[in-house]
Amino acid sequence: MSTGFKFIDLPTAAERLGTTRSQLLLWVDEGLIRPFSGKGQQSVFRAGDVEKLAAQLSAPPLVVEPEEVQVDPTQVPLGSTPQAEARRTKRRDAIKLMGTRLSMDSRWAEMSDKDIATWLDALEPVQFERVRKVANIAIERLERVLAMMEEFEGRRPTTDDGRPTTDD
Repeated sequence: MSTGFKFIDLPTAAERLGTTRSQLLLWVDEGLIRPFSGKGQQSVFRAGDVEKLAAQLSAPPLVVEPEEVQVDPTQVPLGSTPQAEARRTKRRDAIKLMGTRLSMDSRWAEMSDKDIATWLDALEPVQFERVRKVANIAIERLERVLAMMEEFEGRRPTTDDGRPTTDD
């Protein structure tokens, strides 16, 4: 099954092989497949190499069943529609989405109080309520990320140096 691309990223390669990203990275460490470029989560593979490994592993062809996505209308971002949000939800990759979001949110550390005050001064008063709502949603989600991380860390077995263990 050809992907149509010469190179594919880690999530796509793992999906094609019917495995997880972590397992694919273990196979890289074991020498079963070598990335063309990148390392770890940024690995990029030759599509042909992924196809060869799939044949070696007898991976079943990838069949993606369309799924019906139900969207809570109260959770639809401002300016969007439930239908648009359902399309976005179906095609999003949670790992990429979270990584991108957190890397963007990490830029808040660069913002000074003066930067925020200057921005607020230029903001139209009618926008305050929308901005307040969006900020509160962001705070709520980030607090949930922290809570879930604590829950996950409490359940996940680790090695002596604190790294997650792998199932062998």
